[in-house]
Amino acid sequence: MNKLSLLSILIFAFGCGNNTQSGFENEEPISSAPIATSKIIMTDTLFIVALGKNMSEMKFNKKVIRVPSEKNITIALTNQSTDATLPHNIVFIEKGHANDVGQGGLSHKNNAYVNPDDKNVIAHSPLAQIGETVYLSFETPEAGEYEFICSYPGHWGIMKGVFITE
Repeated sequence: MNKLSLLSILIFAFGCGNNTQSGFENEEPISSAPIATSKIIMTDTLFIVALGKNMSEMKFNKKVIRVPSEKNITIALTNQSTDATLPHNIVFIEKGHANDVGQGGLSHKNNAYVNPDDKNVIAHSPLAQIGETVYLSFETPEAGEYEFICSYPGHWGIMKGVFITE
């Protein structure tokens, strides 16, 4: 056997011995006790796209959004419209109140056309301009069937869908 190979094997064998010292001064042993943490909040991100070249073609890419109830989620809404007059948002609302929420938001331009005092609104995103992605994080309501709309004036009758929590 080559002397260099034998020397390498011996160095390796002695180097891998049962040495309990790591070579670091003042090193404290690692505890196996659980670490106390504050409540961890897990979120899922759903990607929604607003589509359409004009008012008659505008729509969300999903007609139904199904999520677990009472869970933190994040919505990423991307406006892929090609018409500069088509900003969009997404508003989660109590079922059957799309017209009320849409009409009620008309005088709230500075709040993405959503009345901040409307009890039928669960959560809403800011307005997304063309090519922009906006984010909305919220806790989903108890199990049930709700709706989602775009509350921009004239959009809520067309841009809508079903929001199911289970």
